[in-house]
Amino acid sequence: MKDVTCPYCGHQFDICHDDGHGYAEDRRHEDTCPQCEKNFVFTSYISVTHAAYKADCLNGEPHRLEKSKTYPPQYAVMRCKDCDYERQLTEAEKETP
Repeated sequence: MKDVTCPYCGHQFDICHDDGHGYAEDRRHEDTCPQCEKNFVFTSYISVTHAAYKADCLNGEPHRLEKSKTYPPQYAVMRCKDCDYERQLTEAEKETP
């Protein structure tokens, strides 16, 4: 699916966003059709998609904790794989890699 359809000739093409062109939602952006070479304006609408995941720890089950991969390692924490809960390492956890 292409980004835009030229309002003059109907050619469908992708907007070049390399420098951030065309991302702001609160303004009109100018572009040129590569087919008919006419200038036109377009607006952008960015949609957000949500994804749901199980988090049994929010329903009474224990957190599934793992040690964060942090450098330097003394700043590591234990973080839940499901809900991002975190706590400081215990002395025993500090000694294990």
